[in-house]
Amino acid sequence: MPNADVFTRKLSAEEVKKGYIFVLKDRLSFFPPAGKPFDLQSGKTQKEASVESYHCTCRGPQFPHDHYFIRWDGLRFGDRISIVKDKKTENTFQLSLGR
Repeated sequence: MPNADVFTRKLSAEEVKKGYIFVLKDRLSFFPPAGKPFDLQSGKTQKEASVESYHCTCRGPQFPHDHYFIRWDGLRFGDRISIVKDKKTENTFQLSLGR
């Protein structure tokens, strides 16, 4: 069962190539609703981000669905990311990148 206070994942080659972090559907509730901006901080970098989506038929045309993601530059294949909600401010999240 995922930790309700932290979102983690190991970055895939596709995520790095496209400059985003996938958000699995079962973890969408960790973030503000899709399209609603929030602050994402990593070290000294802070930017406004949001959960975005695109329609996909990667499982075949009979199984259409959406993929959810957050755009972020500077990702490296194999990095493990952690995103933690800032307990002091409702709309701020801390991003950590590492091996």
